[in-house]
Amino acid sequence: MRPPVIILGSNPVQFGEDALFERENARFEDLEKLLDEGPRAAVVTSGGEAGFFRASLCLERGVSRVVVRRGLFEEAWERELAARAATFGAELYVHDDVRGYGRVKPGARTNVGAPVADAWTRDPRAIFQDEPLAHAEPSEPLLPMDPDIAGLPSNLEETAFAIGDKPVLYLVLPATELPALREKYVGATMVLREIPIEVEGATGRRVYASPAGRSNAHLFISKNADSAEKAARLWDEGSSRHAQAMGELLGYPRCCAAAFAALAERGNNAALVYATAARTRALGAHFHGVLNSAVRHVVPYTPCSFGCPRAIGLAERVIAALPADVADALRRALSRPVFYLDESRAVVFNQARMRGQTIEYESAAFLQASAPLRSEVETAVRLRLGALFGHPGKFVVGDEAMEVHTAGHVRRWPRQTLGLGVLLAFGGR
Repeated sequence: MRPPVIILGSNPVQFGEDALFERENARFEDLEKLLDEGPRAAVVTSGGEAGFFRASLCLERGVSRVVVRRGLFEEAWERELAARAATFGAELYVHDDVRGYGRVKPGARTNVGAPVADAWTRDPRAIFQDEPLAHAEPSEPLLPMDPDIAGLPSNLEETAFAIGDKPVLYLVLPATELPALREKYVGATMVLREIPIEVEGATGRRVYASPAGRSNAHLFISKNADSAEKAARLWDEGSSRHAQAMGELLGYPRCCAAAFAALAERGNNAALVYATAARTRALGAHFHGVLNSAVRHVVPYTPCSFGCPRAIGLAERVIAALPADVADALRRALSRPVFYLDESRAVVFNQARMRGQTIEYESAAFLQASAPLRSEVETAVRLRLGALFGHPGKFVVGDEAMEVHTAGHVRRWPRQTLGLGVLLAFGGR
């Protein structure tokens, strides 16, 4: 039997042979069922992020020909989709009834779903465009820091390795910690690379061989010597170039490794959060708490969406391996919505109730950063955020502006023109 053609998107289309159509109000799992049919081609009829991420999903899942309506996307997005098609040995076509089919050539890469690169170069104290808090008084309370979870391991990737979900464990740590780690993993093969590394504050981007960076040990640990050595070799040759092969060795779901390999920019961790959030919304997936990487990385990779069932399964296994009281506390911490600016600035809401892009909350906290700001800059940021979120209230996140409603006060400010600031709807639908 000949493989089917699938039609994705909300716009009507006439098709001259039998095809499988996306149903109305489809969710992520509905799209996956269509892709499980092994289609020979896909036709995408929607524009915007909904259509873009459907087309990308098809390419990542091995559909060799994807067709989009001519003029549906701006040229930059067409070129980006064509570049993603080339990554997977596939082809992207545009079509209309007058000019017929045309193949799209890859072009300059575009970070769809994420702010432009300039978003990460601004003064971190300038949280919002034309913000009313540029001169917050020192008497204002600092937004409190979100507390640590007692008994939670510092690196949950080691937990995943211990329960057998990772063929290879990859760790980056100060060289001074090597003796203790060698003692911990006696009998396993360790392949070591020692390279200076610096981490950018806003993006979390790693800058290798930076003169300002401290020397760190890059360790590949495995019970299988060949696997550890292969992972180190692929990393030497370029972990980004070998993203899918590295993902397999590190125990990442194939769908997540493919989605990561498709991206234009893979080093900017903040941009990855934005792109994954946009993709999650566009594909009708749920923001599942165990994948709340803004609060804690339960899985050490970027999932293809925050509702990926395979990533959720791996995260659930890691949490289940923790002591019951620690696991319960971690679940509660993860099941909270987050207002995310970048890797150094994010706010989590407690006792929150969500409706669309509105959060009613009892309290808020500043999330501990993976790439912390300088202490005086962090204090200034927490001062401004404390003036906004230091009391129970309602936070409304709009396309053009944002508002905070507290007792008797409404503060409103325009969004930054660069689109900085995204609501991660963990803990609610």
